[in-house]
Amino acid sequence: SFVEFQRIPTHGAHDWEHYEIDGAHYLTVSNFLGLGVSIDSQIFRWTGASFAEFQRIPGGAYYSVHYEIDGDHYLASAVCNLGRLQGEQIYRWTGASFV
Repeated sequence: SFVEFQRIPTHGAHDWEHYEIDGAHYLTVSNFLGLGVSIDSQIFRWTGASFAEFQRIPGGAYYSVHYEIDGDHYLASAVCNLGRLQGEQIYRWTGASFV
């Protein structure tokens, strides 16, 4: 059976996405609290012992998906700002963060 390993602080976590870039493991947490609430989504990076917050994505997201094309990494998020779907945002990995 599973036992709790770590608690990750989130704010209305709606979706989790795990992926690996250059041997590093990441978890993107899409935070969504509903209408009228603006909240950032979070990216956590594995430190070797636990996941630590690495980057924030502005505007809450209903879900996020990581994908790779020709060696380039992308993160697509269904962005919700103030609880309303604003469309899909696509971020590209620079080697240090998503922009």
